[in-house]
Amino acid sequence: MRVPDSLIPLIEQGVIQEVIRPVMSGKEAEVFLVWSEGERCIAKVYKDVQSRSFKHRSQYTEGRQTRNSRDQRAMSRRSRHGRREEEQAWRATEVDVLERLQHTGVPVPRLYAFLEGVLVMELICNDDGEPAPRLADVNLYQEEAEEIFFILLRAVQRMLCAGVVHGDLSDFNILLTRQGPVIIDFPQAVDPAHNRNARRLLVRDVRNLSSFLARYVPNLRRTKYGEEMWDLYERGELQPDTKLTGKVRRKQGAVDLDALMAEIASANAEDRRKREALGLPPRRPARQPRIREEEPAPEPAEEKTGGQKKRRRRRRKPASGGGQQASGGQTGRSSGGSSADSQASGGGSSSGSRPASGSGQRRRRRRRRRKPSEKSGGGSSDRS
Repeated sequence: MRVPDSLIPLIEQGVIQEVIRPVMSGKEAEVFLVWSEGERCIAKVYKDVQSRSFKHRSQYTEGRQTRNSRDQRAMSRRSRHGRREEEQAWRATEVDVLERLQHTGVPVPRLYAFLEGVLVMELICNDDGEPAPRLADVNLYQEEAEEIFFILLRAVQRMLCAGVVHGDLSDFNILLTRQGPVIIDFPQAVDPAHNRNARRLLVRDVRNLSSFLARYVPNLRRTKYGEEMWDLYERGELQPDTKLTGKVRRKQGAVDLDALMAEIASANAEDRRKREALGLPPRRPARQPRIREEEPAPEPAEEKTGGQKKRRRRRRKPASGGGQQASGGQTGRSSGGSSADSQASGGGSSSGSRPASGSGQRRRRRRRRRKPSEKSGGGSSDRS
C-alpha cells in the first residue's frame, strides 16, 4: 500500500510505526488504520481545500479568534497567508474540542497526538476488534433506538453546557459500539457564545438524530428537544443533568405599549442631550405615518343590455361556380344557370364552362366588398 505523503513525517519521527490500511474517506478527511505506541490507532489526514466538499464553511468559522492579531487581520482579508492560517485553525479546532470534552462525560475518542496536520486518536472498535460501524449502517430494535437517542441527547446537552455545538451531527458521524454510541468529527464545531448560527445548528443536530431514529421510534418526530435546550441555555438554566421534556413553552402575553413608548422617548431625549453637548443641530422630526381612511367599496356595475355594438358576423364566401343575383336590394346565391359575369362576357352555361378570367374574379371580389347600402335599389351595375 502506498503511504500518504502526510504520514511520512510522523513515520520519520517515530509516532507511527506502520500504516496498516485505509479505513474510510469522507468529505473532510481520510482515515487510516495505523500502528502507534504498540497499539492500533486511527490517523486522520485532512484533505486540501480544493478536494473538500464541505459547504457553507463561513457559518462555522464565524466568531473564531486567534491569539496573533496579525494572523487575525490576514484571515479577515482572505490573503494567502490568511487562508493558510485559517486552514490550520480549522484543523486545530477538532483538537481543542476533543481536549475540552475529555472529562465532561461526552463519548468521544481519546486524543493521542497532533503533528503536521495529522490527528492520531483512539480506535473505536467492535467486539471483533474491527473499526466500529456507523449508526447509519446498523439496524436497531425500538428499545435500542430509544436508548441510543437519549444517550446522544444527553451528550448534546453536556456539549452545550461545555460551550460546544457539533454543527454537523448525524447518523454518519456516530460510531456504535457495545458500550454505546461515540461522537466523532469536530472540525466544524462552533462556540454558542460567539457564533450567531449556533441555535440553528443545534436545532438541526437534534432534529437529525430524531428524524433518523424516528423510523424505529415514531414518537420522536413530534418532539422539540433542540428548541427547549436552547431556550434553557439562553436563560442560564441549562445544566448537564437538566431533565428535558421535548416541549417548548411559547411566550404569551400582551405588549406593554406605554413602556415601549416611554423607552423610545427616553432614547430620543438622550440623543438630543448628546447633540446639544456637541453643538450639533437637532435632528429633523420624524415623518408621522399617514393613516389612510378606508374607502367605500365600489358598487357593482350593472350589466349593460343595450347600446352594445354587435359583432359583425363574417359573411360566407359564395360557391366556386355560382354567381350573385341582385333582386329587390337583396343578394342571393344562384341555384342554377350561368352567373352574371359569364353572361356579360358571353360565357356558356355553368356546367362545362371555362374558368372565369382574371377580370371577372376581380369584379366579384369588388362586389363582395361593397356595402349593403351601395347594393340596394336594383340590380348590379355590371348587368346594366
